[in-house]
Amino acid sequence: MTDFVFTEIVNDPPARVESAALGVSAAAPFVEADVGKAVKLAALQNYVPVATGNDIEGIVNSVEPYTVNAGFSFGGVQRDGRAIVMVGTTQAGALAIGAAVVADVPVALGTAGYAKVQSGSPVTHVWRVLRHITGTGVTGDLVLIERV
Repeated sequence: MTDFVFTEIVNDPPARVESAALGVSAAAPFVEADVGKAVKLAALQNYVPVATGNDIEGIVNSVEPYTVNAGFSFGGVQRDGRAIVMVGTTQAGALAIGAAVVADVPVALGTAGYAKVQSGSPVTHVWRVLRHITGTGVTGDLVLIERV
């Protein structure tokens, strides 16, 4: 193994994080366990969980203890940089270094877990695999992705 490996914090400039309303509605709040989940922008100026095959627009990096916009959760969304994610269950074979990724079957809201990815063809928000953290890039392995 090499002495140098890519990590989340080897970024210059640091990742861009924006504050945002989170969730589909006030009745479906994000909680601290949802940090690390993949999200996409929705019509109410809010971020919602991705669906399988969606472009990943950001990764939730914080959930605050108060609400905005008539009850929506509030937190931070990382829009670029690097993030640790898990190879999802619909990935066929190993996810190669350099492969572009899209969302895989997401972990349910309120349940801790990494954002899940699979190889795909993102349309606007392109993330690629930079490093295998565990294993060889098959289902359940952790990988480091970066926004291109």
